[in-house]
Amino acid sequence: MSKKYTVLFVVAALLLLFNGCAKKHRPPRYNAKGVYYGKPYIIRGKIYYPYTKVKDFEQVGIASWYGIEEHGKLTASGERFNMYSLTAAHKLLPLGSIVHVKNLENGKEVTVRINDRGPFVSGRIIDLSYAAAKKIGIVGKGTAKVKITLLSESPDFYQVKGKRIDFDKGDFAIQIGSFKSYENALRLKNKFKNAKILTAYIRGVKFYRVWLTGFNSLDKANKYLAKIRYKYHGAFITSLK
Repeated sequence: MSKKYTVLFVVAALLLLFNGCAKKHRPPRYNAKGVYYGKPYIIRGKIYYPYTKVKDFEQVGIASWYGIEEHGKLTASGERFNMYSLTAAHKLLPLGSIVHVKNLENGKEVTVRINDRGPFVSGRIIDLSYAAAKKIGIVGKGTAKVKITLLSESPDFYQVKGKRIDFDKGDFAIQIGSFKSYENALRLKNKFKNAKILTAYIRGVKFYRVWLTGFNSLDKANKYLAKIRYKYHGAFITSLK
């Protein structure tokens, strides 16, 4: 074989190898299981292909939680992380999806919204907020074996036992602040006509939460939140049902 053809053969072989590797690391846009893949991301040298759409999803593994150090920081969804909100991080599920989490060690359950990516620790499948972890009893222990089930890939509704629950009809509020000082909470409350103060105990400490009420649909709450988020970065919507 001449030098010219040898070079061409090597180049062709390299192209085939490169294309083979590219196909190996590039998932299909859609597969038979009803999964649509989004833009991949790399963490610690490992590539992840998050779902943008998935029909069914169940997973059993170890759950952990995060809270104090990350409180107020931006999540993968672009919102501020609130350790007192029922949210969680997952490596693949669509951001905004609703997930049921059952602690297989004590039977306790919680429903969370996926708004972040993680946990990137071997063997762990979901990272719960402090509030979610407290509800299923893993704050003290740190981790627990859980089963997670996708209820809905949309933040606007979820489905339980085949029945669709519409979040757009109901009673919603926006939490705009949480204080240890009642005076600070009252000062913020007095800036709004539709505000009220609620009390909550976190690890034995009393907090005064300021909520804006009077939203009879999720859409109305979201539109109002968009108007005030520039000033109240940690504000979030909660259901009063």
